[in-house]
Amino acid sequence: MKRTTFPALVAMAAVAGLAACSSTSSTSSAGSAPGPSALADASGVTDITIWHGLSSANGAAFQRAIADFNAANRGKIHVTAAYQGVYADLLAKYTAAIRSGSTPTVILAGDVATGFLTDVKRSIPAAEMAKANPEDLKLNDLSKQATNYYKVRGVQQAVPMNVSTPMLWVNQEILKRAGLANAPLNTLDDVVAAAKAIKEKTGVAGFTMQDDDWYIEQLVANAGQEFCTPENGRGGSPATSITINTGGAKADITKIANLYTSHVALTGGPDGAAAISAFQAGKVGMMLYSSGILGALKQGTTFDYRALPFPTSGRAGESGPVIGGSALWLSSTAKPAQQVAAWKLVTYLTSPKVQEKFSHATGYVPINIKTADSRTQQAYLAANPMAQTFARQLNETPVVSATAGCVSGAMQAIKDSNIKQLQAAYAGQKSIGEALDDAVGEAEGAFQRYQDQLGN
Repeated sequence: MKRTTFPALVAMAAVAGLAACSSTSSTSSAGSAPGPSALADASGVTDITIWHGLSSANGAAFQRAIADFNAANRGKIHVTAAYQGVYADLLAKYTAAIRSGSTPTVILAGDVATGFLTDVKRSIPAAEMAKANPEDLKLNDLSKQATNYYKVRGVQQAVPMNVSTPMLWVNQEILKRAGLANAPLNTLDDVVAAAKAIKEKTGVAGFTMQDDDWYIEQLVANAGQEFCTPENGRGGSPATSITINTGGAKADITKIANLYTSHVALTGGPDGAAAISAFQAGKVGMMLYSSGILGALKQGTTFDYRALPFPTSGRAGESGPVIGGSALWLSSTAKPAQQVAAWKLVTYLTSPKVQEKFSHATGYVPINIKTADSRTQQAYLAANPMAQTFARQLNETPVVSATAGCVSGAMQAIKDSNIKQLQAAYAGQKSIGEALDDAVGEAEGAFQRYQDQLGN
C-alpha cells in the first residue's frame, strides 16, 4: 500500500550481508534456466515457497491468489506463502537465509531491493525463464513502464507483480472553501500556489507527504533528471553520486521544502501514518501519496476526495513518475522442478484475470496490458475514475532513464540519509541548499562503501 522505509542500520547490515554472500554465490548463466520438462518429469507434488511483505488488505488479496493457484494445481504444485514483515524485515531474513542456504523459491521484494538482489546473484533472470518456457508468461504482455524498473544492464531481472504510482490526493471540500474548485493542479508550481492559498484562506495545512525519499525521487524524475549518476546505475558503471542538488530537481525540492519551513505543509511522518490520518481528518488539503493507499482511504474517509496525476515540471516525453511496489525474484539455487513451478506461479500472478482481481482489492495498477481488454475491467474503470487515473498515468509515463529510477545496493542508506537531511532543513536547522549538498556528500560515501564491500 505505502512505501515502508528500512531503518538505516538494518539497510547497511543487509548491504554487507548480501555483498559478503555474493562472492561465494552462484549465478545463472545464459541457457541455464530449466524448461517445461523439469516440472513435467517430476513425480508427486512439487512444493515451493514464496516470501512477501504484503500486509492488511493487500496481504489478504495476495493470499487469496495463492490459494486459488494451489486449488488449480492440486496434485502437481503447492505453494506456501509466508509473510516476513515489512520490507526491512523481509530483506534481513532473506540475507540470513542466504547465509544458511535456506532461501525461498520466490521472494516478492520491494522495488528498492533491486540493486541488492541483482548484485547478490541468487536469482535466475526473468528473461532467461521466459525464453526457456515460451508457453508461459510472455514479458511483452507486461507494462513496459513497470518492467523498465527491474531491467538492469539490459536484462530483465525480475517480474513486477504489484505496481503503484504516486498521485496527488486532494480534499475537494477544502479546495472549494479556498476558492480552488476548478483551479489547475497539473504542475508543481500549481500545487505550491494552491497549498499557500489553502493555508491563507482556510487556516488548514495546504500540503503533506510521507517523509520517504521515494517522493523526492519522484520530484527528480518529474523534473526530467536521473536520480543517480551515471545513467541511474543502469549502464555499464555503478552509480557514484546523486543529482538532488542540481538543476530542476534542486529547484523543485526547494519549493516543497519552503512549504514546510513556512508552515504551509504538515509533516507526514516516516511511515506516512500522520499524512494519512491528517488527510482523512480534513486537516490538510492535498497529499502526495501512492495509488496503493486507495483501499485504506475508502475506509473512514467521509468527504469527497480525488486522485490527480503527479504534478510535473519537466518536459513531456522526458520526465514522469517512477513506479513503486514489488517484484517476483526466482531462486537460482532451487531445484529445476521448483524453478519451473515457481515460473508457473509468476505466470499466474501476473495473468490478466488475477491482476484485475488484485487491483480491485488493493488499488495497485494492473501490470498485464491484456487486463484492459476485459469487459469487467472496463466496467470497473468506468465506475471508478480514480483507478482509471492510476492506469492512465502509468501507461503514459515515458520509458526513459529518468523514470526507470536509480538501482544500487546502497539506495536504502542513501534514501535514509536524504530524508534526515531534508528533515533538518524543514526544522530550520540548516538551509535547503546545505541539506542537499550534505545529502550528496553522504550518498557518494555510501556508494563507495557499497562498492568496496562488493570488492569493486
